[in-house]
Amino acid sequence: MTKEAYNFKKRNLLNYDEMGMIDFNKLPLLSGVYPFNTKFFSFDLICIKNDDSSVVNFFWKGHHDTNSLDLWGEITKDKGLYIDIGAHTGLYTIVGLLSNPENVVISIEPSFLNMGRLISNLRLNGLFKNNSRFLGAASKVSGQGFFKVHQDFSLMSKGGLLSDKGERVDIIKLDDIQINGQNKIIKGLKIDTEGEDYNVLLGAENLIKAFKPQIIIEVRNENKEKIEHFLKLFNYKFYLLEDTKTPIDLNELDISNVENIYAKPDDINNSNFK
Repeated sequence: MTKEAYNFKKRNLLNYDEMGMIDFNKLPLLSGVYPFNTKFFSFDLICIKNDDSSVVNFFWKGHHDTNSLDLWGEITKDKGLYIDIGAHTGLYTIVGLLSNPENVVISIEPSFLNMGRLISNLRLNGLFKNNSRFLGAASKVSGQGFFKVHQDFSLMSKGGLLSDKGERVDIIKLDDIQINGQNKIIKGLKIDTEGEDYNVLLGAENLIKAFKPQIIIEVRNENKEKIEHFLKLFNYKFYLLEDTKTPIDLNELDISNVENIYAKPDDINNSNFK
């Protein structure tokens, strides 16, 4: 199956950058272990019949989530504890662990299918050390709730969202995480929770106040004003991923669907970033 996809790509010079998962699912499907590259790192990921859209996009386009993963690689160079919220199949967890061997990364993922694949990807790359996992969702309170999974052919990396129905899941607010060991300084958060992102921040108020972590967060038009107001209470500024030196006003940003935004405390120097 893998050979068929490679041969098809070699024979057909299509504009893959303009294609999406609906198009890719009509091409030869991917099953196996595939190489994945960022600016700084190379590692392997598992894909079974196109079930991980990150792998599929990278295979056909040659890139995936480039600006965000590269920035996360820069952020996680600094030894510390990092939390990957909405970890999916482990892209950011893997980059955070490769970036500095002394890092500790906590992976939070509510889908047991995605969590299973994340564990397999960590095993594949020999990265079990310094990783803790929570099978559940992050929000503004700890307890239990329901998680509605996207019913999509490319299930992995697609995730889902907290809802009033679906699979019952544990919910944790980041302030309730018990951190043991010497490496207790939380340096960064990656938040990708399909619209729950503002509530994740509310549940991390004490953590943010104490550690001022750098944050990569999904922002939508419907929550951008709340996210900006909350993080400005702690002197954060906001940047587009392709320009981490020019602050922006989230309220003036027109977001058609969703935008990954870099939020940085005003007293952190990012002169080494692109």
